Amino acid sequence: MIYRTVKPFIFLVLLVVLISTACWNTGGRTETDAPEKPQPSDATEEKTSAPEEPSSTTGGAVNNIDDVKGAVFQIIGTGTYYDVTDGQQLNAEWGGSGFFIDSSGIGVTANHVVAGAALLKAYVNGETKPRSVTVLGTSECADLAVVKVQGDDFPYLEWYDGTEKSGLDVYAAGFPLVEPEYNLTKGILSKVDADGQTAWASLDYIYGHDAKINGGNSGGPLVTEDGKVVGINYRTRSSVDQQFAIPAPLAIPLLKQLEDGQNIASVGLAGTAIVFGPNGEYPGIWVESTTTGGVADKAGILPGDIIHEVETILIATDGTMKDYCDILRGHQEGEPLKVMVYRPGTDELLEGSLNGDKLVSTGYAGLSGNNNNSGNTGNSGTSGSSTSINTEFDGDIAEEGWYTYLFDLYNNKAEGTVEQKPGRMVISVKTNYSGIYAFNQNLVGADVIVGTTETKVDGPNRMNVSLICRKSDKGWYEFSIESGGYFQIWKWDPNAGDNGYYYTLKRAASKYIKMQNETNQLEAQCIGSDLSFYINGKLAGSVTDRELTEGETGLGVYDFDLKGSVVEFENYYAEIQ
Repeated sequence: MIYRTVKPFIFLVLLVVLISTACWNTGGRTETDAPEKPQPSDATEEKTSAPEEPSSTTGGAVNNIDDVKGAVFQIIGTGTYYDVTDGQQLNAEWGGSGFFIDSSGIGVTANHVVAGAALLKAYVNGETKPRSVTVLGTSECADLAVVKVQGDDFPYLEWYDGTEKSGLDVYAAGFPLVEPEYNLTKGILSKVDADGQTAWASLDYIYGHDAKINGGNSGGPLVTEDGKVVGINYRTRSSVDQQFAIPAPLAIPLLKQLEDGQNIASVGLAGTAIVFGPNGEYPGIWVESTTTGGVADKAGILPGDIIHEVETILIATDGTMKDYCDILRGHQEGEPLKVMVYRPGTDELLEGSLNGDKLVSTGYAGLSGNNNNSGNTGNSGTSGSSTSINTEFDGDIAEEGWYTYLFDLYNNKAEGTVEQKPGRMVISVKTNYSGIYAFNQNLVGADVIVGTTETKVDGPNRMNVSLICRKSDKGWYEFSIESGGYFQIWKWDPNAGDNGYYYTLKRAASKYIKMQNETNQLEAQCIGSDLSFYINGKLAGSVTDRELTEGETGLGVYDFDLKGSVVEFENYYAEIQ
């Protein structure tokens, strides 16, 4: 058995909100559990092989704490999910809890218990043979699901109609740790208006309580002494012994719609809000699992993807689901919604629509291999004397102060050439994760403008064409476009870490970039602490950075994982301001 756990995003994540849900896979989304590989559950194997035992209770509303047990069931999911540490997990199993709200077998559980499950089964009131489960409706933003368990004449729970207030005695019922034994813990409501904006759900408010829950309690009821439901347990902060439940007044109106088969603020996934990237520049919803045939699945979203934008709006910037869920709630179910997705496994950026066009690759983020380098930094940038350069590469480039620098990210014996042809400089990169740069040592300055009037790009999407300013032994600023339609402003620090580090200061799509085999006019302005990038005469973006103050100028080409990048520079100018 595994417990679906939020784990550190090894090379990308800067921030994960460490509040755990209470669904068990191998660690149960707890703050301290270590990642574990999926393993079969001995308890589950015993259950499925034993004969069915009859339930000892019959249908009717529960009116005391002792009979709550008969109305609470364990639910086990089997399917595929994406573990950030161990990768894709096939035929994984996870578990949670649920409870009946009607004698016909209609039950409530958590969305993250059922999302992504190819098979669901329930164990009712000590039975050792599972019953089949059908999902009727889900809300990932409220983390709720309504299911139908095979059979009828079940005891069921009614909703608490008293006043919820701090100090109210409550009991948490369910199956923690995916163990087959029913478990009941006692506590009090400690908060009745806790913040409901979290990394796993978006609710107006939630209840805090101290009736101990663990992974596997998700979807189980929080009840009073007479068996009335106050809320639905869904997460715990085990390190500070805080437990949380979805309030019944919020759940009740949603559950009726879910029972009727209407999904609410749901696209068929279990997700977590994260902030990722070297400088936290890529917030998004990390997709742990998707439901086959659901909206996300049909759009081409895969477990392990990160939804970065919805309707061109950055989501999860505060580490919660709020913006994402506000957008879903603000549109009709089935209405097309534009999305941008980052796929860490391939470093791709993809765009498409929920309820519309399937995702297609539009470029690469450059996040999976931009943090070290094996080369030196070349000339220190101290020999220049010119105040301006304007060349069409008609003369000898060496005599004009140019020298080249081979940039090898992974010690892969990078290969490439810098050729002078009539009226142009041609840079060709022949190996992946490497670049060729040409710097001009005749111009050294602080406030400079650098540009090219005609730059022809001929290569794969995952390549950068760059302008350089303030290149010295302290690093340089780099302004680049990708043939996939994105631009970036970087800062290279050769003294960071063991081999240096590339910092992304800004990255975004730009409609001003002309694609493959077309020419682009590029200009970088490094004035004081302001770094501005103009593409074909239009300001694409700007940032502020004060670290690098003076150095050489230059240009270059960098190829990530596809060989054969060729760029022709037909003009170059640089001027000290």
